[in-house]
Amino acid sequence: MADNFMMNCISPDYKNTFFYKYSNSERYLFIRPMKNKWKNFCEVNFKDEKNISCNFDNLNIIRSSIVENGNIYIEKNLNINFSEYSLIEKIKVFNNNNLTKETNLIYKCRKIKI
Repeated sequence: MADNFMMNCISPDYKNTFFYKYSNSERYLFIRPMKNKWKNFCEVNFKDEKNISCNFDNLNIIRSSIVENGNIYIEKNLNINFSEYSLIEKIKVFNNNNLTKETNLIYKCRKIKI
């Protein structure tokens, strides 16, 4: 079984492209948007996120975060799977603690040989 993995994912609307680099033995995951530098995916803060956490389960990584804006808060979960080379983003929007919207975005990913 390999130790290092890379993949490229494109958002469903084809507007965003990301590269992911993962080391299974050292438990780190890096992300690089187009034309940017590598950053630790479990520490990088996109759009004022709070409570960022990563759970590593072999080749499956789940990153959770919350974005607050007054009475509205958004709960995001990214499920990155390096055995199937897939990325699913689950977004739940709450208004006054009531769930108002829930969406699942399935990114198109491909393996990159290293």
